Amino acid sequence: MERNCKNCKKLLYAQQNYCSHCGSKWVEYRLTPRKITAELSNRYLGTDNVFLVTILGLLRYPEDVINGYISGQRKKYVNPINFYLISLSLVGLQIFLLRHFAPDTLGMNVAEITNVQNNTGQSLENFTDFFYDYIGAFTTFFLPAYALSGYIIFLDIRKYNFTEHLILYVYVFALVNIVTFVATPLMIGFDIPYQMVSLALTPFIFLQVAWYYKRCFKLDVQQTVLKGLLAIIVFNVISAILMIIVIIIAVALLFFFNSDLLNTAAAH
Repeated sequence: MERNCKNCKKLLYAQQNYCSHCGSKWVEYRLTPRKITAELSNRYLGTDNVFLVTILGLLRYPEDVINGYISGQRKKYVNPINFYLISLSLVGLQIFLLRHFAPDTLGMNVAEITNVQNNTGQSLENFTDFFYDYIGAFTTFFLPAYALSGYIIFLDIRKYNFTEHLILYVYVFALVNIVTFVATPLMIGFDIPYQMVSLALTPFIFLQVAWYYKRCFKLDVQQTVLKGLLAIIVFNVISAILMIIVIIIAVALLFFFNSDLLNTAAAH
């Protein structure tokens, strides 16, 4: 019996369970919790674990992952959007665990916070909660700026457009989020501050970006060093501009929602 693939609409012949065009499996069963769990396990936890394969690929052969996706490869690795969303979910889980088992690592020691004036202390606590509630959004906010910096750095090598540089940085920060999550047991066990882990990962981020540039753009050592130094300068300039914008917005929001805090600060 002839059928059409439910994904790409190409013709499937009798006894053909996989589409020869897009590789999708023919599915006829009704969805149940057991079926959904089995599908997720086979894709992300089984022998064909594309999630682990993607992580190892980004560490060893990032050009295969990034250039593969840009050129149209979709099955071998997790696509950047899904990979990034998974990493944000892990960050959310990490913050949840730290809040409940090691709040001091997040600077959320309520006893210390309440030592300051009640209004100010409550505002600081609310600000800390707000920051960690939306930490993934803050990271995402900076992604286009990083992509723009990459685009500027490689104006002499027009291999990637802005969107393709954005794909590169989505993979970069998704992997950083995952590495940060892996450090959760250490943070809980040894009471290591979250900010310290983030600071320690800063060199990793720069080395990771340099490694991706070297592999994706086929740079030699000298070019990689020069691009890396230029990247640091451009990153810092763009980050400083963005931080100024964020601070202005934050102050405006504080003034709008809690003008008493600013009045108290001005009085002191």
